[in-house]
Amino acid sequence: MKRFRFSLQRVLEYRRQQEDLESGRLAPLAAERVRLERQAEGQGVESREVRAACAAAGALPAFMVRQAFDAAAGLLRARERSLDLAQQAEQRRLQQLEVVMEARRRVRLLELLRHKRKLRHGRAADQELEAIAGELHLAKLRRESAK
Repeated sequence: MKRFRFSLQRVLEYRRQQEDLESGRLAPLAAERVRLERQAEGQGVESREVRAACAAAGALPAFMVRQAFDAAAGLLRARERSLDLAQQAEQRRLQQLEVVMEARRRVRLLELLRHKRKLRHGRAADQELEAIAGELHLAKLRRESAK
């Protein structure tokens, strides 16, 4: 039965693909966090505007003041929810960053293994060339001494 083998290059390519895939998942998480933070900021501004408009209007009926207060409070609650979601998105981004770092570490380990293997093969090739050069030199000396 033939042994199952993966070449180092194929494994390295697979690990690089995994790293690219994990890195690709990182950007949308950061974009989601930024979007949620901007949304929260907009809700905060809108809440302040509602309260300022209510205060600037002067004498309003009580039910309109209550509606404006409820609207402003609802916007503040929505802002808090958006900030919580932004914080969760940041936590997911940090977790994904750890996954990306692990994928990069795995690629780096395989690259180091490949580099060591190249050095080992290079040393073996150098030793073989040195042996051949020595044999050629001895053959040349024998030929010269035979003349």
